[in-house]
Parts: sequence; C-alpha cells; structure tokens
Amino acid sequence: MNKLAIFSWALYDLANQFFALNIVSLYFVRWLTLEKNCPEIFYSIAFGVSLFLVAILGPILGEWADKTYRHRRFLIYFTFMAIGFTLLLGVSKEVGLNLVFFSLANMGVQMGVIFYNSLLAYVTSSEKIGFISGLGRMFGYLGAILALYLSKPIFLSKGYRGVFFLTGVLFLIFSLPCMLFVKERREVFKEKSFLEKEKFCKIFHQAKKFLSSGSTDFLNLLKSTFFMFAAVNVVILFMSVYATKVFGLSEVEIINLIIFSTFFALGGSLFFGFLSDYIGYRVSLLVVFTLWGVCFLGGAFLSASFVWMIGGLAGLSLGGTWVVTRALVIRLVKKERLGLAFGLFNLVGYLSGIVGPLFWGLILFFTSSWGQLSYRTALLSLILFILLSLIFLLRLPKRPLEII
Repeated sequence: MNKLAIFSWALYDLANQFFALNIVSLYFVRWLTLEKNCPEIFYSIAFGVSLFLVAILGPILGEWADKTYRHRRFLIYFTFMAIGFTLLLGVSKEVGLNLVFFSLANMGVQMGVIFYNSLLAYVTSSEKIGFISGLGRMFGYLGAILALYLSKPIFLSKGYRGVFFLTGVLFLIFSLPCMLFVKERREVFKEKSFLEKEKFCKIFHQAKKFLSSGSTDFLNLLKSTFFMFAAVNVVILFMSVYATKVFGLSEVEIINLIIFSTFFALGGSLFFGFLSDYIGYRVSLLVVFTLWGVCFLGGAFLSASFVWMIGGLAGLSLGGTWVVTRALVIRLVKKERLGLAFGLFNLVGYLSGIVGPLFWGLILFFTSSWGQLSYRTALLSLILFILLSLIFLLRLPKRPLEII
C-alpha cells in the first residue's frame, strides 16, 4: 500500500473542501443573498446550470477515462478550471458575472470529483475502501476547519472578495500532491482511434448497456441517492442563510456553528467508514437517513437554543453520507468500469442537485410573505426526499452485494 499516494489522494478532499465551504456553503452565498439581496432562486439556478453541464459531460468523459486510463489527467484539467474561475470571483464585483464564474468553477470542481473518486481504487485494496474513503472525508472536514480559521481574518480585513481569492490559492496548494503523486495503471492506446470509434452516442449506448446488464442493486442505489442528495444539497447550499434567517445567528456565530458541525462531520467520516466495513453499507445508510430526518424535524420545529444539537447531528450525517455512498459504488462495480459508474452516480447526484435547490427556492419564492415560517416550511418539506430515498434503499438486499 503506497502511503504517499493515499495521503496525496486524501489531501485532495481537503483542497476540495475549501471551495465547498467558502464558496458553495458560506461566503459566496451570503455575499449574494445577504449583501447583494439577490433571491435564493438565482443561486439555485446558477448551481443547477453547472450541475446540468456536468450531468451531460460526466458519463461521456468518465467512459473516455476508463478506456484511456486518463482519470488523473482529467482531474488536473478540471481542477485548474475550478481554481481559475474561483480566483476570478475575487476580481469581479458584478452579481451576474460572478454567478457565471461560480457556475463554471463549480462545474470544474464537480467534474474533478468524478475522476478523483475513480482514483480511489488505485490507491488502496478493496478490503480498505471504506476506511480510506472515510480518511479522505476526514481530511476534507479538516480542510473545512482550516478554511474557516484562515478565511475569517481575511474576511474581516478584505471582505468577501478577499476570501474568494484566498480560496482559489488554497485549492491550488493542497490539490497539487494528488495531481503529482497519485498514479493509475497505464495501458497503450491510440487516442485518435478512440475518438473516431467512440462517438458520443456510442458512449451513451455503453452507459445504457452497463445499467441494463448490471444488477438491480446498483439501480436502486442510484434512485435512493437521487432523493437523498436532493435534500443534502439544499443543506450544503443554504444552511448558513437558514441559520441567520430563522435562528438569528450573527456572522461570527455562523462560523462557530460550522466549525462545531465540521468536527462532528470529521468524526462521522471515520465512524461510518469503520461501520460500513463491518456492519454493511445498507445498514449504515439507514442510520444516516434516520439522522437526516431528525435534523430536518429539529430544524423546522425547535428554537435557536437547540441549534448546536441540530448542527452536530447534521455534521455527523453529512460525514456519513459521502463515505458510505462512495464506498458502496466501488463495492458494487468492477475497477475497470469505475469511471463510467461514477459518471452515472454523479449524474444522479447532479440532477438531484438541480431538483433539490430549485424545489427549495420555489417554496421560498411562493411563501415569501410568511416570513420565518417560509424557511421552516421549506426545511420540513425535505423530509419527503428522505422518505423516498428510504424506499429504494430498503430494496437493497441484506446479503453481500453483487459486484457488476
């Protein structure tokens, strides 16, 4: 087992989290909705557009990477794309232009995740996938804590745009080891031949064939994660705005709450990584879904005095969500099909990332006159997604899952 490769791979999760926290969850969304008074629906649309582009390109480039063994090269391309447009957020003051920059940066980040996930199979054995996946998420949440501490003084002295620029720099620094030291199996291939024979329509045909010939377990997993991620993406995008609008938390209190939740997410990553390896992925996901349901009910009905309890449970749930689902995909799919599998898996996640935030934005738009009750109603409605996700998860068998 190559410890340098494992460390470098996990470090990318840390780098990725700088963008996920500073741009997606905290500073950019607050700059847009609180400072610029832009309705949440516009942020949802920009986020949705980026995921729609990834949904189209993900399966195509995932299949291409499988055939050409270029997961690492695609990771490098899209990581630099994400970094470049993140840096541009620190230059522009225009809302419309920054929404475009955000959409393109988020596209780069999400495309990079496809190939980053695929590289997990090249840095560890199948018996340790759950643990290494959890280790990566642990590094990710350490990155979130680091981002909060590094960004706070920059925000106080330079404002939002200073944080945007810092995020791009940190993303670059901490993603370099993965791009340099994580290798994959190399095969001799002719790129022109691939491009001539494997047209886009044929790649989609391969994806369809893969799904139709695969087990129903993988299909049920895709259906379950679609509804789960629809709710989770809302939490990631709007949790800081919700805490301000409903619980009245200040900027400093928001940062402290996120730090508190991140420690629980860090612990949840390791806990569910171990748990999924020993008691199974299906049962572990059932526990995660139950925790999410408690979070949504608590956030919708409880007062601000319970916000720390809700934040801790949300962090624990978030840590388990990514660890178990990522490990489950790798457990179900052969190594040589992981690029396509994660392309399809992320396609489902991206579609849910469009549906969930738009669902949230529309509820807030049509109930805007309700004040604080509008936000509580929107959060409570996310229970519907969790229930639908549970239905498909329970269709997964208790027996060991079949690798396709």
